[in-house]
Amino acid sequence: MSATEPVPSSREFTFVGIAYGLHVTGLFLIWPALVGIVLDYVKRGDVEGTMLESHYTWLIRTFWWSVLWGSAILAGMLTVIVPNALLIADLARAGNYLAIPWSIILAAVLGGIGLSVVWFWVVYRLVRGVLRLSDGRPAP
Repeated sequence: MSATEPVPSSREFTFVGIAYGLHVTGLFLIWPALVGIVLDYVKRGDVEGTMLESHYTWLIRTFWWSVLWGSAILAGMLTVIVPNALLIADLARAGNYLAIPWSIILAAVLGGIGLSVVWFWVVYRLVRGVLRLSDGRPAP
C-alpha cells in the first residue's frame, strides 16, 4: 500500500474476509460461492481506489474462470457419457461391467481429473489472496 493510497476501514477488511470465507465454503457447497460473488460485486465499488478492490476483482475472476473451465470439462464429460447412458444401464443391469466402453471410462476419469485440477486451482488462488490480504497487500 503506498502512502497516497487511502487506507480502508477495518469494516471493509472484514467484508473482504467474509467474501473469502464464502468462496472457501463454496468449494464444498454451491450457494455460499453464489452469495460470495454477489457480495464481491456489491462491495467492490465501496473500496474503489484501495488495495481491497484488487481482492474483490481477484475473487470475481477466480469465480468466473472456475465456472467457465468447470462447465467446459463437465460438458465434455456429458457429451460422451449421456448418449451412452442406456448402454451403461443395460450392461450394469446384466452385471456385465467389463463390457462398458473404454471411451466412457476415459471420459469419466479425465473429467474427474480436470475438475480436480480446477478445484485445486481455486484453492491456490483463495489461499494466495488470503495470505496477501493478511499481509495488507493487494491481490496479484
